[in-house]
Amino acid sequence: MIADDKFSSGVFRDILQSVPVGIVAISSAGEVESWNLAAERILGWSEKEVLGGSLPIPLPLTAPNAEVELERRRKDGSRVALQVRTIPWRDSFGNEFGSLIILTDVTARRTADAAFQLLTEQEKQGRTRERENLRFRELLEAAPDAIIEVDQEGRIVLLNKATEQLFGYPREELLGQTVEVLIPENFRGEHHKNRDVYWSSPATRPMGTGLKLEGQRKSGSRFPVEISLSPVQFDEDLRVSAIIRDVSERRLVDERLTAIQAAYTQELAAKNCELEDRNEEVERANRLKSEFLSGMSHELRTPLHTILGFTELLEEETQGPLNEKQRRFVRHIYKDSQHLLALINDVLDLSKIESGRLELQREIFPLAVALEEAVSSIRPRGNAKSIPIEFVLPSPISLYADRLRFKQILYNLLSNAVKFTPEGGRVWVEVNSLGDFIEMAVVDTGVGIPASAQEAVFDKFYQVGQRQAAGTEGTGLGLAITRRLVEEHGGSIRLQSEPGKGSRFTFTIPAVVEGAESAT
Repeated sequence: MIADDKFSSGVFRDILQSVPVGIVAISSAGEVESWNLAAERILGWSEKEVLGGSLPIPLPLTAPNAEVELERRRKDGSRVALQVRTIPWRDSFGNEFGSLIILTDVTARRTADAAFQLLTEQEKQGRTRERENLRFRELLEAAPDAIIEVDQEGRIVLLNKATEQLFGYPREELLGQTVEVLIPENFRGEHHKNRDVYWSSPATRPMGTGLKLEGQRKSGSRFPVEISLSPVQFDEDLRVSAIIRDVSERRLVDERLTAIQAAYTQELAAKNCELEDRNEEVERANRLKSEFLSGMSHELRTPLHTILGFTELLEEETQGPLNEKQRRFVRHIYKDSQHLLALINDVLDLSKIESGRLELQREIFPLAVALEEAVSSIRPRGNAKSIPIEFVLPSPISLYADRLRFKQILYNLLSNAVKFTPEGGRVWVEVNSLGDFIEMAVVDTGVGIPASAQEAVFDKFYQVGQRQAAGTEGTGLGLAITRRLVEEHGGSIRLQSEPGKGSRFTFTIPAVVEGAESAT
């Protein structure tokens, strides 16, 4: 060892042993050359235990004059906070022997710093809680509804300004009072039971659901309220907060609305009775009208058949020849009689439909035959105007419908198509299968119908203005009857048209589903 050479001087050794910081000399070989009393006090090992050996605990050899703080265990196992600084160990000639490690016990300082930091954090938290309490108080006082807090004995321990204003009590007078002071006198005796029920199962909920609650002011006046209850934990105790809202205006509005509703209901009932009476009168008038039209139609058809019969006889000239003027007169009589008979037949059909007396005679029949029959009856009119009437069937199809009424539907649509199509135009029929139904469309290149009149064309006695202006004859009942006949079969009809570009009337009619024909 070289300790005797370097540290044997009495004065130097006394200084080394008296300084308050630990000084440890480490040789270049890593052996402890010196260990002062402060190092022994700080770390617990005596100089005898460490001289000539390696350090009993790892200590970093820092850069010259650099400091680090770290924790190590003493000889007895306790922890110590150290500040460690390393300086080179040289003689007066600059010869380096190793390093000097200077140790400072900073445990007390660290403890003080931690305590100071804790106090600072607590102070910060205290200021935060103080601000939160202040903010809570501001929000509490600014709330438009009355807010109170009640302990388990029912005493008021907190209230806001709105409570004072609503109930007319100063804050000092309410604090410590039982909450029953805010309740009408006739309910106070039972209220403590309600408090016990709530405390047995506290939860956030409205008070007195379905009941009309009232509060009582200091003056004794009562007013309707809504109350919401919420349990609140306060230290070790449980309290309940109550938000109390004055609903006087709402109650007044509700009462007014109830009165208005009652008056409206009464008026509506009276109007309904009146409407029922009128409906009965209308139904009776419709029934009488239908009966009248039906009777008149039968009465008118009898003389018309006579007129038509004698007109045909005159045209045959069996009773003598007619001159040209007489033939023209007879043709006019026959034509107008036919028109009048068609009108009467349409009126009779419509009256039957409206009175519910029309019975469909459903049967299974091939579509191609019925379609050809309807087209054949209209084709002469088309030929007279050079209008071909065309149709193509995709495949053999059978219908389940009233054959006569089905042909009437086609006749009415084809007749209109030819009537309102200029000479040289076209009329055709399209057929598509839709499962249980067949969709048929009667299309023409005629004058068309404006959008504003497309729904009205199905009304009784309605004729589009430009069609009337064209000088065409008609009863105005054909399309109304057609729609009712289609609907009686369970189908529907619609119109697509544009002025100058023709019209498309599309309707559906029941088809024979697979196996239905053999079953029938």
